[in-house]
Amino acid sequence: MERDIGKPLFNLFLLIASASAFVAASALPNIEIPGDLSAAFFPKLLSGLVFILAIPCLIKDLQEWRRAGSEGSKAAAVNPVRGIAQWCFAIVLLVAYIYAFERLGYIASTALFTFFCVMGLALISGAWSTLSAAQKGLSLLFALVFSVVLAGAIFYVFTDLFQIPLPT
Repeated sequence: MERDIGKPLFNLFLLIASASAFVAASALPNIEIPGDLSAAFFPKLLSGLVFILAIPCLIKDLQEWRRAGSEGSKAAAVNPVRGIAQWCFAIVLLVAYIYAFERLGYIASTALFTFFCVMGLALISGAWSTLSAAQKGLSLLFALVFSVVLAGAIFYVFTDLFQIPLPT
């Protein structure tokens, strides 16, 4: 088992970021519209859910990290280059998504972002190289279908259910 501090640190980052988002959402003006939710409702709901769901992830990852360190094997030493590459890739991809959002519209930019995120992280993590040719083909197909369905479902929820227009 590899000893990788990146997972616990990421979950700690999620806890801090979601708590900060919850506090920031609390500062949104409370506009009273009969029958409608306040402007702070969804940001507080989502940040609260992320906070709650990150806690068991952090606990699990810390336990795995401690277990890997207690094994004392030479494999416990991890090259940090892979973790740094994953973080840099995600940041670059997020910046590209921000620029593509208005140019390509929500569905196309989100589908591309999701596809490249899934495939890029699989390549960088080394998981891609362990797959057979058939598994790689299925993985590509699944990532493509997942990306399009996810973008379409979120678009539907926001435009039809919440009536929040997104660029098309």
